[in-house]
Amino acid sequence: MPENIARAEIYPKGGFNIVKPYETLFFTEPGIENEALDALIGKVENAITKNGGQVEKIDKWGRRPLAYPVEKHTEGNYVLINFQATGEALKELERTYLINQTILRFMTTVRGQ
Repeated sequence: MPENIARAEIYPKGGFNIVKPYETLFFTEPGIENEALDALIGKVENAITKNGGQVEKIDKWGRRPLAYPVEKHTEGNYVLINFQATGEALKELERTYLINQTILRFMTTVRGQ
């Protein structure tokens, strides 16, 4: 058994409670107000922290052109968030992304150590 799994807490369903560093990037509709964008970032941050995650950095890239049209939009407001979390927090984060209609696309990846 690998070292990192041997130290992990094993749940009854077979899952592992391993905290990993992640980054998530999403973009919204270009016409979103700053207050609405801040509220949306707060919802994403809450989805991470309420399941034991920790947000390290939030970077608003602002309005940028898209590589190709997405739902008839050619621009979007980009936000990059670096955080540490478990798999449970990722499930809640993805659920938050899918519920919100103003988020056009998102991607979450594991950061290099």
